[in-house]
Order: sequence, then structure tokens, then C-alpha cells
Amino acid sequence: MVSAVMLSSPDVVKPGEEVSIFIGNIGAGDPFRIDIIGNIKTDAGSFFTFKLNKLDLPLDIVNPTLKVYINGLVPDSKLNVSVNQKKYNEGLDTADNTGLFDLDIGRPGMPKGTYDVEINGTAAKTQIPVTFSIAGTNTNAEPFAVSTFSISGFSSGIFDVTTYVKNLPPAPFVERKQFTVQDQFIATK
Repeated sequence: MVSAVMLSSPDVVKPGEEVSIFIGNIGAGDPFRIDIIGNIKTDAGSFFTFKLNKLDLPLDIVNPTLKVYINGLVPDSKLNVSVNQKKYNEGLDTADNTGLFDLDIGRPGMPKGTYDVEINGTAAKTQIPVTFSIAGTNTNAEPFAVSTFSISGFSSGIFDVTTYVKNLPPAPFVERKQFTVQDQFIATK
């Protein structure tokens, strides 16, 4: 059977509204990766936050790597990256002199559970691309996994969810879905 991913949620969500990702046919020992890539609209020079709230991870992952990539920060500015209130800033909490922050966080494992992710810093531009990825190997076969989360901390922007199963980048992704975040819906005729 071919691995498949379906993403199901409205295309436009309010900040904090839940998004669901359905992942099918993941075998034990299959490598996979989920990229959540946001493009946050903010004011240049302002402090911003990108939060993944109650990220329900239905898989047991061995040797996971969490990746945080942000471009467009105030050069040499401070950042905070935390996963379930554990801060990952041991000497790596500053953007470089071009405004780039690139961090890989290795962990021994990520058991099934709920995770909160918070990334914040100071924007140099009016749009800040933020990438948060989870990559690893699934230890249990999962015919149909449902992962839910909400994104908050900003009132306007877009984010993509891209999933790879078995074939990791640069191989083709299994599924990609783009969502728009708006704090108010605008009625059109």
C-alpha cells in the first residue's frame, strides 16, 4: 500500500483554531517528516510569537530531530525556542549578523503525546518565514493517525503543512496544504 496523507481543515482559520492532519499507512520503521512553515505578518522591529498549541503527536518517534529555521530577524537579536517549556537556547539563542536563525535539536525520542512549541523573536521585516520540522522514525505501525494543533501568537499570515513518509526530502512530499490565518473573516459578495 502506498503511504498517504490527507489534510482536513478549512483553508482560512482564526488564530488558535484547530487544524487536523490525517496520516495513513505509516509502517513500523518508516522514516517521516512533518514541516510546518509559517509566514507571519508583523511590524518591522516588533516582537513576534509563533506558537503550535497542543500538537497531538500520535506516533512514537525514535531519534527525532526538531528543526527551527527563521529568516528576517533583527541581526544579533535574542530568540526563545521552547518545546513543552524546555528552552533550547544554550548559547544558540541569537540570530546571526544577517538575521538568520537555524537550529537542529536532537532528542533520544518523542513518545506519543501532546507538545507545545513556542518560538519568538524580533522581526526586521514585515513578513517573517518560520519553519518548524519534526523528522524521525516511527516505531509502531499506524494505519490511520490523526494529529491536531492550533497556531497562535500572530493575527495574520499563512502556513503550510507538508508531510513526507518513507521518502524524505529532496524526494517528493506526500501531501501539502496551505492555510491562511486571519483574525477576522471578511464577507464578500
